[in-house]
Amino acid sequence: MKEKIKKVIEIERKKPLITYDNPFLILLTGNVGSGKSLVSQILSKELYLYLISGDYIRNIIKKIQPEINLHTPEVRSTNNIICLEEIKYCLDNKFSIILDRSISSQKDLFTIKEKINLPIIFIKIISSEEENIKRVKKRQKTKDIEIPHYGHQESKSGVTTEDEYHEIKERKTYDLDDSVYDYFINTNTSLDELKINLNKIIEDIKKKYPNK
Repeated sequence: MKEKIKKVIEIERKKPLITYDNPFLILLTGNVGSGKSLVSQILSKELYLYLISGDYIRNIIKKIQPEINLHTPEVRSTNNIICLEEIKYCLDNKFSIILDRSISSQKDLFTIKEKINLPIIFIKIISSEEENIKRVKKRQKTKDIEIPHYGHQESKSGVTTEDEYHEIKERKTYDLDDSVYDYFINTNTSLDELKINLNKIIEDIKKKYPNK
């Protein structure tokens, strides 16, 4: 299974056109439907970041084994292993990274810091539960907005119902204090306003981490 997933990624990945002397890692905290993938894609495009997506990896697993239950410990373990291998690939190539999955607990953050020796930029996505659920339900009828980006492609979430939203939210632990975050971004806005607000973060990151 793992080797098949890696072969698909090798064919489909888009390599960033620019590398960094001092690569960094961007992490996000946000509920399902909060706009993590959209924020990730915009930051990937503007900062030449390699986007690593848990949803993308799950989508590949589903294509390889259509009958599989994606919510088993085995699938989560495979997903984590592939993510770590993709991070190593980025380090070997001096790509900076954005991880399109919610890091919401002290345990999650500690594990990443323990395994990945990179400067971390941590962003909290602020969104209302009402809007999150509305976006999740909308996926049943329309395709999520896709921004051209680097790294993993087609990272559409399979969560499309309110019940699934609550199930995943209840499974997650949210115990991080706001003091751990470098930036906050509100996604209860129009796409144009979101891009304007993200641009302030992008310009600040460019000053701190000049690329080649």
